[in-house]
Amino acid sequence: MLVKASLSVHRILVRASMLSQLAGFILVGFMGSVVEGAETNTNLTAQVTFPQSVFATEGVTGKDPFFPNSSRRLKRDDTANRPPTRDYSNLLRLTGIAGGVRPIATINNLTFAVGEEQEVKVDGGKVKIRVIEIREKSVLVSVEKQPRAIELTLRDVNLKFDE
Repeated sequence: MLVKASLSVHRILVRASMLSQLAGFILVGFMGSVVEGAETNTNLTAQVTFPQSVFATEGVTGKDPFFPNSSRRLKRDDTANRPPTRDYSNLLRLTGIAGGVRPIATINNLTFAVGEEQEVKVDGGKVKIRVIEIREKSVLVSVEKQPRAIELTLRDVNLKFDE
């Protein structure tokens, strides 16, 4: 009984697949006759122009079309978040200058030539300095995070001798 049922199901599936193949052939033949009957003109060229979007992005005018409630385009005042610049001129000490063809300066017990950059220990951490110019009795240095160069002068030390 079970074999007869499976054979009848098999026959139904074979007939259905044959019918679907036949329908496919008919459809392809119909589409072919439609395409053959259509007139094609290949000498025509279509000129399609697309409008270009323009967004105003000057200052606070305009807004982001995708995120209209966003405040990221607004100018921010960064001066409030910036830590105040620290004056390092009183923490850096020029202790010596050696002249010659290539002069050398000693700042906070580290030696520098013109153009050299090093980290110098100061109270509360380290600071990176670069020697710009070595003069006869002073040195011009640029300190990181400071807008202007600092001039360090050599201190005159007069030693008194007991006689």
